Amino acid sequence: MSTSTLTPSSATLPAHDIIFSVSQPADLPQRAAALLSQWHLSDSRKGLTRQFTFSSFTKAWRFMSLVADECKVKNHHPSWSNLYNRVTVEWTTHRPDGLSIKDVQMAEFCNQKASEIGLKE
Repeated sequence: MSTSTLTPSSATLPAHDIIFSVSQPADLPQRAAALLSQWHLSDSRKGLTRQFTFSSFTKAWRFMSLVADECKVKNHHPSWSNLYNRVTVEWTTHRPDGLSIKDVQMAEFCNQKASEIGLKE
């Protein structure tokens, strides 16, 4: 299994390193770092996790439906759960193992759709 890591000194990341999938675009570390103000690095250091809280179950479900549609387009699917108005999402790539551009693109997509729907304040 071949993965690459990014050290904090090279992109101002948290104390732990992100483990990236091999053969990823050069801008992936910077795009991943930009997400870390809202997303958390998974315990494995190979994924991004975030909990979204909406004002209602209907809005949470709308968010999940929009993300599910994009998952079909991108052929990439999260680990996620829903409890009433909360949706917890984790993006990671299993082959090749590590954080990939698809994970970052889908995390960015989630942020965009959640913002459009409106998060609970």
